[in-house]
Amino acid sequence: MNNEIKIEFGSGQKLSAVSDDYCIDVDMPVNEGGEGSAPEPTHLFLASLATCAAHYARKFCESKSLPMEGLGLKVRYKYNEQGNQIAKFTYELTIPEGFPEKYKAALLRALDLCPIKKLLLSPPAFQLEIV
Repeated sequence: MNNEIKIEFGSGQKLSAVSDDYCIDVDMPVNEGGEGSAPEPTHLFLASLATCAAHYARKFCESKSLPMEGLGLKVRYKYNEQGNQIAKFTYELTIPEGFPEKYKAALLRALDLCPIKKLLLSPPAFQLEIV
């Protein structure tokens, strides 16, 4: 792993993030001059938060041999009053019928293990350079 993501500039508003063995395409919505052909960067970020938490929920259930069928997660978000920044995330976890009561709190704690969320709580420094 080389600890970098290279951005390739495509046509219109399209971009590709390339790192190691994968490529993630992004585009802007039509109302922002894009074609809406791929997720926009904010949606990728939101998907990262949601899938990261879901990964830890799955790992918890697997470690306890708990049922996965019916497990679901939604991450809702609200913007600030100005509408220009996300101010709140709400994680809504749906659990399978009959899920053991004794594991519910631990399952919620498992969602908190997500390193993407931890990054928001203790943000790294950013450095901008022209090379």
